[in-house]
Amino acid sequence: MKFDKNGKFLMQWDTKGKAPGQLDGPHGIAIDRNRRLYVADRYNGRIQIFDENGKFLDQWPGMKQPFDITITVEKYVWVTDGESNRFFKYDMNGKFLYAFGYYGFFPGGLYGLHQFSVDTDGNVYVAEVFSGRAQKFTPKLGADRSKLITPPQRLPHSKSTN
Repeated sequence: MKFDKNGKFLMQWDTKGKAPGQLDGPHGIAIDRNRRLYVADRYNGRIQIFDENGKFLDQWPGMKQPFDITITVEKYVWVTDGESNRFFKYDMNGKFLYAFGYYGFFPGGLYGLHQFSVDTDGNVYVAEVFSGRAQKFTPKLGADRSKLITPPQRLPHSKSTN
């Protein structure tokens, strides 16, 4: 559903299914600077991309169960997968770049990687649905920056009346 800045309903889109533009278990949403919506289509195992009015633009298939998604200031797309218990890094064209994470109940292990957030210091906060816990991951000094999740981009305020 799309609402204006005052909460007035404007429109909705989505039908349940497997075809491009259809969703089954939309779970996480991120918006890029061009106002495209990236939707974690959980049960279809893909990311789908729409314009701000619901027009289907693209899809990135081949995932297990994408749960959450964010776009960083460096313009990378990070996706959590609740089935593989991993983080996946993509460029803005959907090219896979890197993955990390391990299944487990031990500190640092992941079980049902559901949602995540990143603060301005680069700490990653994870909510796990199956273990019922939250964890905080702090980057080590000297860590390879290309393998770190950085804070999400901040979108400029729209001057649109929509």
